[in-house]
Amino acid sequence: MSEWVSWTNAFYMGGVIVAGVATLVAAKYKNIVKEFGDVMKKLEDGYRDGKLTKAEKDAVMKEVIDVGKAVLKAKWGLF
Repeated sequence: MSEWVSWTNAFYMGGVIVAGVATLVAAKYKNIVKEFGDVMKKLEDGYRDGKLTKAEKDAVMKEVIDVGKAVLKAKWGLF
């Protein structure tokens, strides 16, 4: 029994728990995760050349607003 109780197994179990919670959150808030991924994609595209232009900033802000709408919709059913 004592070989089962170790720091390695404790860290492994912690990782499994964190992954499970992340999966549940992603399943429940799928739209928020999708919109947040769109924000990251726009930022990656914008910073590809090393700087963010005004048009790219506007596109990123539109995506951020979409994330806000997804959060409001998930929490209160608005929009």
